Amino acid sequence: MFLNLKRIPELVIAALLVLGLILVYCYVLYQNGTIPIGGKKAPSYVIVLFFQWFLVQRGMKRRGTQSVHFLHLFVYQYVFVILVSILTYSFFYWFYQSSEGLNILNEYIRLSLSELAQYQKVIVQQEGQSYFLELKNNISQINAFSIAKDDFFQKLALSFLPNLLISLYYKRS
Repeated sequence: MFLNLKRIPELVIAALLVLGLILVYCYVLYQNGTIPIGGKKAPSYVIVLFFQWFLVQRGMKRRGTQSVHFLHLFVYQYVFVILVSILTYSFFYWFYQSSEGLNILNEYIRLSLSELAQYQKVIVQQEGQSYFLELKNNISQINAFSIAKDDFFQKLALSFLPNLLISLYYKRS
């Protein structure tokens, strides 16, 4: 099988490296005046995608001409994505509960609410007052858990199709 216990340390090391690269990406964004929450973090998924491809390609080179079922590759990649998701969830949850993280989070909420206020007339006209109030309330309730949870589930969801395509491309049956 492509995924065995001998390969788990490789996945853990790769997941830690991905976490480090995502944190560097978020730090660079923040230093350039962009708060790395929500859609601003989306390009970090390219890092995960690159490592999914890299790990499978590396594993396939080691196996030579041996056959590998695509489900083995699929599971292997998902174990990697789950490890990355757990690490990023843990870090973002911890960070946005720290004093520095809370300051960044409060700034993000303040900026989001002021941007929402700029578009209040258009939103109320198109969607209604209750929708606007619900949106405003939801923005105010953003916290460390919601950021970490969204990041976790987005990684799992966004990795599905690339995972499937990489697995089908590299399969040998």
